[in-house]
Amino acid sequence: MQTDIKPPMAVSPRRAHSLDALRGYAIMTMILAATEAFGILPAWMYHAQEPPPTHVFNPQIYGITWVDLIFPFFLFSMGAAIPLSLGRQLEKGASRLSLLKKTVIRWMKLTFFAIFVIHVYPYMLGYPAPWINELVALVAFALMFMLFMRNPFHLGKWGNRTVNTLAYAAAIALILFQPYAEGKPFMLKDEDIIMLILANVSLTGAVIYLLTPHKPLARLALIPLLMAFFMSAKADGSWQQAVRDFTFAPWLYHIAYQEYLLIIIPGMVAGDLMTHWLKAEATSQVHGRLKVAPWVALISLALIVTNVACLYSRLLVLNLVLTISLSVTLWQLVRGKDRERTYWRKLCLCGIYMLATGLLIEAYEGGIRKDDVTLSYLFVTGGLAFFGLLFFTVTCDHYHIRWISEPLELVGRNPMVAYVSNGLAVIPLLQLCRLFPLITSLCTTPLLGFLQGVALTALCMLLTAFFTKRRMYWKT
Repeated sequence: MQTDIKPPMAVSPRRAHSLDALRGYAIMTMILAATEAFGILPAWMYHAQEPPPTHVFNPQIYGITWVDLIFPFFLFSMGAAIPLSLGRQLEKGASRLSLLKKTVIRWMKLTFFAIFVIHVYPYMLGYPAPWINELVALVAFALMFMLFMRNPFHLGKWGNRTVNTLAYAAAIALILFQPYAEGKPFMLKDEDIIMLILANVSLTGAVIYLLTPHKPLARLALIPLLMAFFMSAKADGSWQQAVRDFTFAPWLYHIAYQEYLLIIIPGMVAGDLMTHWLKAEATSQVHGRLKVAPWVALISLALIVTNVACLYSRLLVLNLVLTISLSVTLWQLVRGKDRERTYWRKLCLCGIYMLATGLLIEAYEGGIRKDDVTLSYLFVTGGLAFFGLLFFTVTCDHYHIRWISEPLELVGRNPMVAYVSNGLAVIPLLQLCRLFPLITSLCTTPLLGFLQGVALTALCMLLTAFFTKRRMYWKT
C-alpha cells in the first residue's frame, strides 16, 4: 500500500480538530453505551455478543453494532496522536532516550489508573452505609486531579512533585485499606481492562514509533507480520500460542493485548499523514470550499453505517456489494491534485485497504466478533476508523462546523476525566441527592431507557467541558 508519507516539514502546524472530535465521539458513545438502560432496548443498542434481556455473553453470536466501534475508534485516535506528539518533540530536539523514559512513565501511570479507578467505584466498596461508598468515589475523583494534573497548584517544580507524591501515597493507602463488597480483599487482578489494554498497546506503539520516526513503511511492514503471528497463535500447541499467552505479571502486561496494534499502527499511519498535511496547510493560503466535500462526508458515514448494519444482520453479500459501490464512488470524489483532496485520498485508500482485508477474512474464525476478538474485527473497525476520521476532517477541519466539533473536542482533549466522570462523579452525586433511583424507576420503555443514557452522557460531557475550559487536564 503506497501512502506517500513524507518526512515532516519544520513548520509549526495548526491543530487538527478532527482527531479531537473522533476521540471525543469515542468517549461520548462509550459513556452512552454504559448509561443507557439494560435489558429493554433493541439488541443492536448493545454489544452484539451481549444481547438483551439477560446480557449474557455469547461468543457464538457474530456481527458488530455501533457499540463495538467505540473501543477501536479510541485506539485508532490514540495511535494517530503518537506521531503528532512524539514527532513534535523530536523536532524540538528531544532525544529518543528521553522520550522513551517518558513513555515508560506514562505506561506506569496508565496502569496505576487502571488499578485505582476500578477499586473506587461505589459498587466495588463495602462501607456499612451506602452513602459512604458514593462519597469515597467523589473523593477519589478529586484526588485524581492531584495525581494526573500537571502543576495543579502552581507551587513550582518541587512543590508540585511533593503534592503529587503525597497524592499517590493517599491513593495507594485508600485502595489498600478500605473495605470492599462481600468482604473481598484488595487484589491487583481487579483492574479496568480497557485502560490496561490502552496502557499496554500505547507503550508498544510509542516504542515502535521511536524506533522508526521517519520510516512509516517499516511500521506498515509490521502489520502482515503481526497478522501472521496471531493467526498462528490460534493453533493449539504452537510456539506462537505459547508466546501470546506468556505474561510475567498478569496485572501489568499481556502479549495477547498486542493484537490491538493492528489498529494502533494504522492509526499511526493516519497521524503521519495528518502531520504532513497540517504542516503543509500552515504554509498555504486559505482555501475555498470543495463542492465534493459534503458527498465525501456523507459517503464516509454511509460506509460506516452500511458495514455495521449489514455485518450485524449477517447480510454479507449485500454488504460487499454496497461497500464496493460506495468505495468506488468515494475514490472518484477524492481524486484531484489539490493538497486537501490529496490528504483525503490517502485516508480513503488506507480505509479501503483495511476494510477490504477485514471483509476478505471475515469468514475466518467463524465471523466478525469483538469478544473474543477476531482478526476481521481489528481490520474492519480499523478501516471504518479511517472513514470516521475522514468524516470529521470534512466537517471539523474543512467546514469548521463548531456545533459538531466543539462539544466533542472539549471531551476529546480530556478523555481520562470523561472516562470516569459517570461512575466517580455524576452517578455518585445523583445517588447522594437520591435522584438516581428515581431516574432508573422511570425507564420502563426503550425510549425512556435511551433518554436516560442521553441525559447522563450530557451531564458527563458538561462536567468534562467545565474542566477542559479551565485547562484542568489529566495527563499521563
